[in-house]
Amino acid sequence: MKTTIKSILCGIALFCSMAGWTQRANGEKLAIKAHTNISLNNAIDLDSPIDGIDNNSSCNDFGIDFGWTFWPKNNHSLEANIGIGYRTASVKMEVENLDYHYSAPADADMDGEKYIRYYEIDNLSQKSTFGRFEVPLYLSYAYKCNNRLSVHADLGFSLGFNVSTKLSSLTGEGYSYGVYPQYDNLKIDESYMNSFGRSNYTKEMGGEPHAKSFSCSILAGIGAEFKIYGPLAADLSFRYTRGLTNLYEPASAQGGNFNASNSPITYSVKDGQQIKSLTDYLTTSKLSLISLDISLIYRF
Repeated sequence: MKTTIKSILCGIALFCSMAGWTQRANGEKLAIKAHTNISLNNAIDLDSPIDGIDNNSSCNDFGIDFGWTFWPKNNHSLEANIGIGYRTASVKMEVENLDYHYSAPADADMDGEKYIRYYEIDNLSQKSTFGRFEVPLYLSYAYKCNNRLSVHADLGFSLGFNVSTKLSSLTGEGYSYGVYPQYDNLKIDESYMNSFGRSNYTKEMGGEPHAKSFSCSILAGIGAEFKIYGPLAADLSFRYTRGLTNLYEPASAQGGNFNASNSPITYSVKDGQQIKSLTDYLTTSKLSLISLDISLIYRF
């Protein structure tokens, strides 16, 4: 991570030096762009070996970009941009029905017996959020239509660094029971025994999501810049951002083959019932964001 950050800082320094040289050589202007966005779609592409997982996700960004025009020619120009921003995301995952079983060890029984533990889970819903610093680097090609309007196309990439991840809500209910093969497949579902029977699941029982510390994505967009007054301008752009790396650690269980350590809900006499984050069962978790970007630009 330290090596990556040093590389990025060196790249930024080189970028700024080149931009300063081109500005002196061409007499062109520096631009500062304050921006935010509105998410227009389900922002994160998720896939899991658990059947029936639905998700609803959104992303919001805000930040400041710095641009340098280095190739002005007639009404055409190229602009190099670098920025720093903060991205927040909300990921809600739901499973309507999930049935499974696993071989429970002796520490999952109050009498120290091994058995088969069965779960029938209904309407399990988890919502998690994360925050990431983003460093976008991109080129913009612009065409000046008149003195007040120009249109542009953008292409580049963005580096993301995770800052915080948390479970914000968890609800659901389920039914569990134990089958003891050593006692002629005796079935027990009494609540006093190993937390069998019906249960309501709460946030306090949930585990934290495991987001990856670094991510990389490509970005492309089109937009229009409108001159407001003097050096001030407003910009509206449609942008697509596609992740090249997963946002969460890969799934710990493939195809729903659960055991005592990787099941969505597990039990031990010591810790009671523990619910893992559904993000632990994602094989794909890549950004796929379509957004409307709104910017206020000051050109020196």
